[in-house]
Amino acid sequence: MIHSFENKDLNTAYSFYDEKATFSDINSPDSDKEISLTEQKANDQKFLEKFEVTSIDQVGYPDYLHYQLGDTRSVLSWWKYRLIRKSDKKSIVLPVFYIDNFDEKGKITSEIIYYSEKILEAK
Repeated sequence: MIHSFENKDLNTAYSFYDEKATFSDINSPDSDKEISLTEQKANDQKFLEKFEVTSIDQVGYPDYLHYQLGDTRSVLSWWKYRLIRKSDKKSIVLPVFYIDNFDEKGKITSEIIYYSEKILEAK
């Protein structure tokens, strides 16, 4: 999914999500609010209008957690987004942490993303 996003193959990237997937962003004004896949697609478009993705590098190895209680399947992964801000051509390296929850079919049902928005705004 991440590498599809990196290569601007958004249809493939979104195919990994359940159609009812929810998304949370630690930088959202209401960080407890979840948004839909449709809303996330719009957010991704806004992001891509402001930044060119030059690469997304995996940091370490993802961790898979399967909890018996609730039959929860989660993947924790760490990435470095290498970006160029289009407004001033500034190169940015953005560390990102994902928590993705999966259903029994392997589709992502929810995603929480952690990063510092201040890095994206730095001059």
